[in-house]
Amino acid sequence: MGEQAEVKRGFASRWGLIATLIGLAVGTGNIWRFPREAAKNGGGAFIVAWTVMLLIAAIPLAIAEMGIGRSARRACPGAFKDILGKKYTWMGVFMTITVVCIAAYYTVTMSWVLRYLWMSITGAFIGVEDKMALFDSVSNGDPVQIVFFVISLLITWFITSGGIQNSIEKFMKVCIPFLFVLLVGVVIRALTLGDTGIEGAAGSAAGMEFLYHIDPQYLLNGKTWISALIQILWSVGVGWGLVICYGAFTQAKSDVALNGFIQGFGNNIASLLAGTAVIPTLFAFNSQEMSLAICQSGANGLTFGAMCQIFESMTGGRIVAVLFFLALVLAALSSNLGHFLVGSLPLQDMGWSKKKANLAMMVICFIWGLPSAWTIKFHGNQDFVSGFALVIGILFTCFLIRKVGADRFRKNFINIPENDLHAGKWWNVAVKYLAPGVSIILIIWCLAPFGWGYIGAADMWDFFAQESFATLVGQLLIYLTVAIILAGVVNRSNQKVYYNGSTFPEIPEEYE
Repeated sequence: MGEQAEVKRGFASRWGLIATLIGLAVGTGNIWRFPREAAKNGGGAFIVAWTVMLLIAAIPLAIAEMGIGRSARRACPGAFKDILGKKYTWMGVFMTITVVCIAAYYTVTMSWVLRYLWMSITGAFIGVEDKMALFDSVSNGDPVQIVFFVISLLITWFITSGGIQNSIEKFMKVCIPFLFVLLVGVVIRALTLGDTGIEGAAGSAAGMEFLYHIDPQYLLNGKTWISALIQILWSVGVGWGLVICYGAFTQAKSDVALNGFIQGFGNNIASLLAGTAVIPTLFAFNSQEMSLAICQSGANGLTFGAMCQIFESMTGGRIVAVLFFLALVLAALSSNLGHFLVGSLPLQDMGWSKKKANLAMMVICFIWGLPSAWTIKFHGNQDFVSGFALVIGILFTCFLIRKVGADRFRKNFINIPENDLHAGKWWNVAVKYLAPGVSIILIIWCLAPFGWGYIGAADMWDFFAQESFATLVGQLLIYLTVAIILAGVVNRSNQKVYYNGSTFPEIPEEYE
């Protein structure tokens, strides 16, 4: 009976777990951010740097977070409390606050692509001369967009409310294969553009060559490596607590190391498919110079401006547009389910019912996401601050492993007898030195624009600026203050402790 009860509670199958882990990693950033970052940073050179960062930082961190969640059987706040002690609970709360803020504005992002999926089906953007003016009207002060925001919230809430095995896992097992099929379909069309476009097949081939050609000049450029690090850390989803929360639902015999590799490489395969779809298409309809200028214009300019213009001009473009935006919707939703789980699971740990916890998460995301749904400036501000906070979350994960002891953690919680893949001492080095090292470099790089030359700038102390020193430090201090206050609540409420320091406990009854 005990074994049956355990299966009834967490993930029912390894495939369901793998699909879910890939789903949390594959988001809109894979489809609209990776292609432009690769194009801006030398194509193949960026891919090399991005793959190296996957191996030395993202995969080791994913493995660590899976082990943390499974050994504690708690969300981030409870995991830090039970493993490190009550004085470190605030670290897990800080990570949770970060992801809740992300969920609020990310649901807005999902609502944009849902709106454009609808416009692709109806042909609403066909014939609109200024595509970016159309997006500006959608993302600023549009009551209709609020409706799409609410719809996106309700879809995410409905799936997460059903729990892991009965809802999220079942959805992911269908969604993720379908998402990859959609991406392959768009890739095939991108590589067969001989019948259309200014450059046609020659441009498409030139785009492929540009994307995968390794230019030594870019490979030796520090900016290429920093950009690759930013992309891989924020794409795979480490430092968010996502993997910690999903790890709490995994069966004790599931292969921690292999799952981490599958999650990481699944993310990268999706990104490469997206790059192979977008870059050749851009090159088929524009000169190389214009294509690179479009990539420099940002994700919104690429996705809602240039790509929509291309879909309008392309033979069969309406169908390709539907496939493209449907893939974006599924990618956004698969990631957002994890965001909601990170926010609702700590409430369950505190004794709330799953239904009430998910409802509370939806209400919080509605209130905090509404300003982002109304104005893109607020959306950009939240993306700026939360992105920085995620890197801090990575340092917290590395700190936990160092505190426990990397070798002890690896032997007790990663290299279990049932593993198909065992992590060697390279993992210790990666989590103790490489991952925190590159994260600190990234923090320094992100702070560089606010250096000595910035002191005295007009917007330096403007808390309400979209990107300023004041808004970054001010909001992070708010995160920290709220985290410290809520840590006390968590410490008083989380009375059950499952962590024993040596084995994986059974999945708790409250996680059914």
